[in-house]
Amino acid sequence: MHRALAVCSASRASCPVYASGSVRGFVSRTSGSSPSVQLPSRSTASSTCAHPRRGTMAGDLDSSRSRVIGEEVGYGTKWLAFKHLTYVDPTGRERNWDMVGRATGAEGAAADAVCIFATLRKEGEEDTMLLVRQFRPPMRGETIELPAGLIDGTEPPERAALRELKEETGYVGTVGEGAVTPALPLSPGLTSETVCMVRVDVNLDAPENANPTQALEGSEFITVLRVPKKGLRKQLDTLAGHGYSVFAGLYTMALGMEMNE
Repeated sequence: MHRALAVCSASRASCPVYASGSVRGFVSRTSGSSPSVQLPSRSTASSTCAHPRRGTMAGDLDSSRSRVIGEEVGYGTKWLAFKHLTYVDPTGRERNWDMVGRATGAEGAAADAVCIFATLRKEGEEDTMLLVRQFRPPMRGETIELPAGLIDGTEPPERAALRELKEETGYVGTVGEGAVTPALPLSPGLTSETVCMVRVDVNLDAPENANPTQALEGSEFITVLRVPKKGLRKQLDTLAGHGYSVFAGLYTMALGMEMNE
């Protein structure tokens, strides 16, 4: 996510693109249309244009040639597994990587966790959304996040999202068709943890949302924030200025919403 796409100077109409050399495809444009990126398959990726290292064939550097060949669990807890990986890079060289993964995920689960983008709607009022503020020990302080939680077993992300929303905020919502993202990596250089973002609609005129009451676990201390959707990025900047750490995924989403305002 932090790696910008760079376009070769060979041609503006049809040109390979790279994400720091790890993603390759072609930008194509037809008259009057927007450019689109077409990624090659793993079998054809090595034949596309590249910027080779000295003494190395261009196709050999395609990251699709990399693979993990070994995994050793160095230390594990109820919640986490600290692992030492061995992998082969595109040149065939073996390398090492240390990572942490969730120990709670079930085989076949859609992801490790869900985060909830809840839109609150009330007749005659502007739409608002829900954020949560809570203390995160690794950050040594409080964070501003979307409501979120781990998936139980192989439950569908929709069910996990509605359960976590009710527990953390007290609100009852609905999930529409196409409202669940694929499993998204949170910090792929550090962890294999993935999350599905689920869009939830909350009807504030419904009786079940007249007096929302949290159902927190004993170790949870969560403050619910109801904020306007419009101008979200500026609100997050204000919160960051007061010393809160804003979740990167939330801020990225706010930037996208601002571009559409």
